[in-house]
Amino acid sequence: MTCGDFSFRVWQVCYITPKMHPIDAKMAGMRRVMQCLSISFDDKFAFVGSQSGEVLKFGIDRVGITSCTEANALTPCLLNYTRERYSMGVKSVAVIINPTTGNTNVFAGAGDGTILLLNPKLLPIKSHRTSLVGGVTSICVAPDAKKLCAGTDMSQRYTLDIPTFTPKLSMSCHFHPIFDIKFPKGCSDLFVTASFNDLRVWETKQIREIIRIQVPNLQCRALELLPDGTCILSAWSDGKIRAFLPQSGKMKFMIPEAHPDGATCLSFCNYVNKSKYRLVSGGKDFRVRVWEISDSQQVMVHSMKEHRGEIRSIVCNSNGTRAISSSTDGSCIVWDVQRGIRIHALFEQALFNKAMFHPDESQYLTCGSHKKITYWDAYEGSAIREIDSGGDELICLDIEKNGKFFVSGGADGLLKLWHYDDGETLAVARGHGGRINNISLDPDQRRVVTVGSEGGIFIWNVSDKIIKKEAEN
Repeated sequence: MTCGDFSFRVWQVCYITPKMHPIDAKMAGMRRVMQCLSISFDDKFAFVGSQSGEVLKFGIDRVGITSCTEANALTPCLLNYTRERYSMGVKSVAVIINPTTGNTNVFAGAGDGTILLLNPKLLPIKSHRTSLVGGVTSICVAPDAKKLCAGTDMSQRYTLDIPTFTPKLSMSCHFHPIFDIKFPKGCSDLFVTASFNDLRVWETKQIREIIRIQVPNLQCRALELLPDGTCILSAWSDGKIRAFLPQSGKMKFMIPEAHPDGATCLSFCNYVNKSKYRLVSGGKDFRVRVWEISDSQQVMVHSMKEHRGEIRSIVCNSNGTRAISSSTDGSCIVWDVQRGIRIHALFEQALFNKAMFHPDESQYLTCGSHKKITYWDAYEGSAIREIDSGGDELICLDIEKNGKFFVSGGADGLLKLWHYDDGETLAVARGHGGRINNISLDPDQRRVVTVGSEGGIFIWNVSDKIIKKEAEN
């Protein structure tokens, strides 16, 4: 059975020819855009959800004494439809056999989040109706007909007990591209992600959401966490830098117009004293800015404009005296954070997406649109080695704390584990349905978390590969 724009078809398969013969259902003059269907267990009826909000019931029975290779003598036809129209269309339907009466009932999920149960005459059962967050895009009934699972277009998964029809949120995730991922210093049990409308704190082991901080209609482009874990710093598409308390999610402070065209990256520098610290930010205005933050005020210390393109990433060294920024203008610049001047400028015929320090700070590591990973000498600022990734554009990098291994992610959705000195690929993994936007090794160096443009969060085990390589050496 297939449904689509203004048509419902039953396809008859001839396995001798072999060919497929379509039979159009009689619609009695009704024209509907149909977007989901479910078939009864006895193969006599099909229930279809329409874009205009009805559930349609079709008779699809065939003459039982004829061979499946012979033409069907019965034409499928529209038998009934719901008189009530459900807002934003019916996006999912599922058939269930009532264990008490044996009747064929139908669950329907609408685009406004409504999910309800219909009797065989397609009349709603008032006791079995509730509302979920987001349009209901899928419904699955358990084999014992006591529970059902429902998924929504806002990446919420619910479990409903059918007798009481009470929804329980079982899992949630971002429903837009995710731009950044950060672990707290020395803590592998939690991580924070940034996306459209919100940023979220997750528990690693149980993979569940703990806190959701929402800022409607804006993109959170970058995150940074204070080493003591007392504050979540975030860069937003409206050009503001917002700080939140991780326990409650309340806003601690906001820097308005930090980057008027949109803030894109953040990095913590160091503590000036117990009550003050410094922060470096970059934005679409081509500027790199240094901020001195305290509980009472946020002051801009330096504003540097030497890039001629959007700042894609910015990372500080271990003591916070230097920062390296990458840009779409084909350059990476190493800055003296304390004096606000340039130390080195690295140039390549590519759009740089990521630049970072090696843990011993003797080299820089960069990647970009030229599909290569480049090693740079930190003393002279010259390229000393290039590795061809063999894939698509490279988006993100992260280095293991000892500097022996690093990981990369690209536009082809591939996660790669590399040996730093040998420059060889130790492992390649695929899971994302789109580009990998950012990547982070956990503080224990056992797992790596990747976030993608399709809204997926993937947790990978890399410890076995690292231990095996170290044993070989």
